[in-house]
Amino acid sequence: MAKAFKVRMMGGAFGLIAAFTAIAWAETPVPEELAQEEAYLDVLPKIEIPEDIQPIPGAVNEEFRNCEASWPAGYALARSGPEARALRDIYGLVRVRNVIETQDCGCPGKVANWEEVEAVAAALRDYHDVQRLSWQQTKAIAEEASTLTAVAETMCGGSF
Repeated sequence: MAKAFKVRMMGGAFGLIAAFTAIAWAETPVPEELAQEEAYLDVLPKIEIPEDIQPIPGAVNEEFRNCEASWPAGYALARSGPEARALRDIYGLVRVRNVIETQDCGCPGKVANWEEVEAVAAALRDYHDVQRLSWQQTKAIAEEASTLTAVAETMCGGSF
């Protein structure tokens, strides 16, 4: 009986700790830097990620590098130049979002619309008040693309 009482007391203590932690976490304001880094999300429509990511039945995965014939002209131009890295970061996010939304693991799904890249780039240039974007301004975008790439690779059953 004493053992059961101790177990209940410990459970209650852990519950209180969890509650206080949650309250403290909820009251902590979002750092301004984080809000700034996620400003690009306002340009792109929201994407729904399933909680339980499963491979798409019958998906035929095609690696993006094998889709070069379909690459948009803007992407081909972004392979070099002063904004090349930043534009590739943005395009990486746009195309992985396209695969997740369309559930198309082939070239049509992996070759996304370049106009979305231009819209995000323009919004970031305005936001950061710069003429040219650098990788520092698209670091959060590259990280988000990396996270979503893992989702897409699971859905497509192979390398992105």
